[in-house]
Amino acid sequence: MLSESLEQSSTGHGLRVLVRIDTQQRLACLEVRGCLTASTYGTLMNILTHTGALGAAVRVNLARAEHVESAALSRLRAGADDAVEAGIRSGPAGGDQSAAAGGAAHPVEIIAPPSLPVCRLGAEPAPCAEPSGRALTNEEALDMAFLRRDPRALANPAARSGVRPFSTP
Repeated sequence: MLSESLEQSSTGHGLRVLVRIDTQQRLACLEVRGCLTASTYGTLMNILTHTGALGAAVRVNLARAEHVESAALSRLRAGADDAVEAGIRSGPAGGDQSAAAGGAAHPVEIIAPPSLPVCRLGAEPAPCAEPSGRALTNEEALDMAFLRRDPRALANPAARSGVRPFSTP
């Protein structure tokens, strides 16, 4: 079963969540693809509560999120188990699911990238320290393209430095 939620905040930071449910493994995975911020945190917690009502183990995957604020991640880690537990208590069985599962729900597994991605809507990331025209090293390209999600990593060296390439008519 797949379900998708989209919430757009007033600052343009949209939260996109895809809920994947594996009935054989009794696992629900929330794939966060948008921005997890202080303003979108409540929506994710609401989705967690509803997912908890299913009585399945819950995993929140932030690995492909566009933007994750550290404060929102801290709040998620602190409150995810309580949100799922609230969903179990309000679920269709009226709390009997947690008793059948041994009295306690599974803790929520949160998968977060080691370096939190910054939003493209906010301030531009700090300029790279490479001299103009120099190609990126593999480490610099990894950091820019995948960890900071800076699209300039895919540009040619002249475009990264702001120099326009010479073109003939």
